[in-house]
Amino acid sequence: MEIEIFTLADFAQDNNSKLTIVGTFDSINAKQFPVVHPACTIACRMRFGIKEAGSHDFRLRLIDTAGKEVIQPIEGNINIGIPPNGQFASINIVVNFNQLKFEAAGRYSFELYLDGEWKSGLPLFLNKVA
Repeated sequence: MEIEIFTLADFAQDNNSKLTIVGTFDSINAKQFPVVHPACTIACRMRFGIKEAGSHDFRLRLIDTAGKEVIQPIEGNINIGIPPNGQFASINIVVNFNQLKFEAAGRYSFELYLDGEWKSGLPLFLNKVA
C-alpha cells in the first residue's frame, strides 16, 4: 500500500474515484484559546497492489502534543477488489470535520492507521497571534 495523498484541506470530495481538494493547510491562527475551527476535511488517496486485495480496517486519530485524543477516532473498513487494470487499485477516503475545538496552542497531529498499523502522520499547528 502506498499513500499518494494525505492532507488537511478546507474542502475535499470523492466523485467517482476522482479526488478534488481545495485549500490545503497545516496551521490555524487564533487570538485566544480554546478556539473552534468551523470546518475542515482530511483527504487521503491510497494505492493498493493486486496482492493487497481484500478487506482493510482504517482508523484516523486527532491527537494533541501529549498524545491525548482530541476527538473520538474515526474508524471504518475498505474493501479493495481485484484491480481492473491488473496492476493496482486506488481508493479515496474523505472525512469532514465540523466545529473542531482546540483547547490550547501547540502541535496537533492527524494519524492514519491501516489494519492496526501506523501509516502516516499529518501535523497541524495551532498558533496564538496578537
